[in-house]
Amino acid sequence: MRSIKLFSVVSVVAYLASCGGQPQQAAEVAEYCIGQRNLALVNGSIYTMDENNRVVDSVFIKNGYFAHLGGSDYAGQDCTDQIDLQGATVIPGLIDNHAHVIRIQNMPGYDTRELESTFTLAEVLDALSTKAASVPAGEIITTIGGIRRWQWQENRFPTIEELDQRLPNHPVYISESGFGPGQVNSAARQMLIDGGMEIGEDGVVPQGVPTDQAFHVLSANVDDTDRRRQLQELITWLNSVGMTGALDMTGTVPGVGYLDQTIGYDPIRSLDRTGELNLRTRIYFAGIDEDGDLDYLKNRLDNSFRDFGSDMLKVSGIGEWSVGRNLFNERPLGAAAVEAQRRIAERGWSYHQHLHTPEEISAHLDVWEALDAEFDLSELRWTPGHMSGVTPELVQRIVALGLGIGVHGQPYLQAGNAGPPWRTIVNSGAVATGGGSDGARIAPLNPWTIIYYMVTGKNAAGTLVNADQTITRTQAVRLYSSAEQGWFTKEDDTLGGIDVGRYADLVVLSADVFDEEAVSDEDIRKMTSALTLVGGKVVYSDGSLVDAM
Repeated sequence: MRSIKLFSVVSVVAYLASCGGQPQQAAEVAEYCIGQRNLALVNGSIYTMDENNRVVDSVFIKNGYFAHLGGSDYAGQDCTDQIDLQGATVIPGLIDNHAHVIRIQNMPGYDTRELESTFTLAEVLDALSTKAASVPAGEIITTIGGIRRWQWQENRFPTIEELDQRLPNHPVYISESGFGPGQVNSAARQMLIDGGMEIGEDGVVPQGVPTDQAFHVLSANVDDTDRRRQLQELITWLNSVGMTGALDMTGTVPGVGYLDQTIGYDPIRSLDRTGELNLRTRIYFAGIDEDGDLDYLKNRLDNSFRDFGSDMLKVSGIGEWSVGRNLFNERPLGAAAVEAQRRIAERGWSYHQHLHTPEEISAHLDVWEALDAEFDLSELRWTPGHMSGVTPELVQRIVALGLGIGVHGQPYLQAGNAGPPWRTIVNSGAVATGGGSDGARIAPLNPWTIIYYMVTGKNAAGTLVNADQTITRTQAVRLYSSAEQGWFTKEDDTLGGIDVGRYADLVVLSADVFDEEAVSDEDIRKMTSALTLVGGKVVYSDGSLVDAM
């Protein structure tokens, strides 16, 4: 990719020139400009992802919002820095419509999401070794969830010997899909043995209960300092692959990554208070109770502000359960589940529900259609999410209610599961459609992995499972980045897309993903960001650019 040059004003003289001040006003003018720097990006191919698929050559950012698009010469404007894109491709910041970002803070040691984008064992070992170079000796390196052995050419984990050879100074634990099986090196094996587990000499952690035990042994000493650091490192990685926002569905299912609903949000709140949160995060509280006791949900509704928070961290709704999963096994829905959803509607909350099979989707729509006669569920932004088993008839019932559809790619890691009907949903006429992952315990968080899945119909093993429901690259990127993502959080006028008045969140891509000769289908999964902006602030540069941090 061509170099991108950032022209920054770094001296008092330059500040005076750009702001029009006089020499005797140097200190005063410099302070004024520092507080009100504007940014222009010029000479690019900037995909707005609006209804007309408009592409512009420049954008002007003021106070964290897009202020002007295309066609103007911004050089010499007051208090303005300028980035020459030199023809680079730019898209709006990618927003995951249904993710579990916050609970990754609970992972032991140093989480390594980079393994999601590895496809051979050599790449796995290289990624772990690169991580180790920045991790203090003796600290554990982990990847739990978001990966499967069959995504690697060799169709296996690295052996204990391979891990020992490449990472002699760090314990290592990797586990597929959050539920195992897993693999440790010798140092991590000894940690598990010291914690009371029986682990064979091959370092394999069996699937199921042993995986859960391993997580608890290795994460026993994780505190809020660790969680805060883990979140920061995770968000830096997300920014590096172009993600600027996430609708976070907590993590209330017991086991790996469980998120305490009372104190579990303290680390991300701390990042927001100090201005260090670089991912627009929209929180959906759970209404958990597996046994039908609605007190938890009642207390949440009685004691939480809805649609409340900062531009970077905001409470948006209830999700992904109105009550516990066990209560959704009945068909039709049981009384407790029906009552929970009525209470959410009565109190005016948005609601985002995990749905897969035609039976559970239909059962929920039966309830929602009855509630819609009393409450405007479209205005409340109720959303059916996942949709891997939805039929065209059920899609039209959703559209008739005026609801958006969250369509998510977690079946990518599941052998034999065709996944969502992307094309049917994109062409459905729904008021809004939003793409997401359900990562990272059971799916990869990397948005380009899911975009690859949408475009090719291939799962993690490279098997074609969804050939009749593929969509174009532009449609796939739109699902992650258009202004329709703002519908789900009642931020129709600000979140997603590139247009005047919207948050200045964008990604300068490492290559032109819309050019099939420049980026093959298989290389979609390797896409990264060259430069990521959130609110007009540079939050990531890939190092090939003049330093813009």
